[in-house]
Amino acid sequence: MKTILFLLILVPATVLAQTTYDLSCDNIARMRIVRVKAAGWQIDSPDGFFHVLAVELKPHMTEEFGELVKASRKINIHNKGKGSAQTKLTITANRKPLRNDEPRLLGLDDQGVLVAIIQEQDAFDAARSVCPALVPAKVLIDGQLE
Repeated sequence: MKTILFLLILVPATVLAQTTYDLSCDNIARMRIVRVKAAGWQIDSPDGFFHVLAVELKPHMTEEFGELVKASRKINIHNKGKGSAQTKLTITANRKPLRNDEPRLLGLDDQGVLVAIIQEQDAFDAARSVCPALVPAKVLIDGQLE
């Protein structure tokens, strides 16, 4: 009986376990913050915009991160009547949770991470939590080149 109870305790922990990737000055090349119109993205924003924190990894980190993304399990996230396939990978900044206001829009590829954050100041705070030395000086407008 004790063995069965022990196994039942272990099952949820295994099922809920997820992979984590930590961002820091050690593994990122640069960051950008881009202001995007919220219309069409189904994001509730007081001023009609949200911000994307784009974190680009250093070249020697991209292969490892790409493999981690590919190996991570996929889940479906539903929001406001729409579903999307999402890689279940937790992104942290210096071992603390990285702000992400819209988890369904988390962008992951071998080059880096895109995180949706509603307020501009919150996007700058998130960038600072990753690497204070690489916080961008300005916000880019969607479609603007640097």
